[in-house]
Amino acid sequence: MLENKKLNILLLKNTGMSLLPTIVIMLLIVGGMRHFHLLNNLDFYHVDDPQQLGVLYDAGTTNVEMRFQKLTYMGYDYEIDGERVGGYYYVWVNGKFMVVLLDSDETIICDYLVQGQLKKDPAAYNYILSECAESVGIEQQQLETITYDYLISEVNYPKTFYMIVKAALIIAFAVIILSIIEGIVYWFYPWKHPQIRQMKGYRDKKLLTGDINRQLHDALVYETGNCYVTRKYLVIWTPFRTDIIVLRDIDVVSRHKETKKILPWMPPRDVYKLIISNANGAIFEHDFHDEKILDTILPYIQKKKRDR
Repeated sequence: MLENKKLNILLLKNTGMSLLPTIVIMLLIVGGMRHFHLLNNLDFYHVDDPQQLGVLYDAGTTNVEMRFQKLTYMGYDYEIDGERVGGYYYVWVNGKFMVVLLDSDETIICDYLVQGQLKKDPAAYNYILSECAESVGIEQQQLETITYDYLISEVNYPKTFYMIVKAALIIAFAVIILSIIEGIVYWFYPWKHPQIRQMKGYRDKKLLTGDINRQLHDALVYETGNCYVTRKYLVIWTPFRTDIIVLRDIDVVSRHKETKKILPWMPPRDVYKLIISNANGAIFEHDFHDEKILDTILPYIQKKKRDR
């Protein structure tokens, strides 16, 4: 059955190759995130019990969220280059004292979901406790024994960075899904493929694609690698496009030899360029690395042109 759908296969390969750069980009993004331990931090891990914080921190999960019933401003601010960017708040959770750094200037915040970065900095934490011990009416040494070792910082969460990473992943994933859907559509309806739709002079593209498939199956006169010659068509496949040339529509055929670099790091080599223009104004150019292939194709093309 697949032999009757050779054109469908060629067009599907083009769709897959066009998807390849997106897949490579997505793999690089995911690989980079795994290397820098960012995958666990794309979303917030919901915490109900502060006892979980140490386990999450050791596992590399630093983006957490936790809901608090009442947060009270300590009277101390967090500054960067002399500019206030947040304030320290305290809350009692399960009989223990916890510090939270928020981007707020309110004195008391009720029923608030804190989403931020889990931090552990003993030196800074001890300083905070020494400064705020008097505010909460507890000796510093006593406060240290009933204080959680970790704080959740709303202001240290790299929101913009993670938004960009999420957007890149979502876009790449959407492109992949869209390409898969397109591939399915083009498999069952190849006449809807852009490369078929752009063929001029043929109103019934469905009839055209059916005829090309029949020719590739039943009337193939020459085939090598990515080049197919039938009684009516010349089909040349490249990774990102499939050119379909109707032999009876060929107007001008020319053949040239050039020397050029195929890849920047490779030495120059000879290529044999085939240039075809048809009656509908389309121009096709293809490079052949093997002169024998081009020499074999040309007689079929020129014969159809003479017999027209």
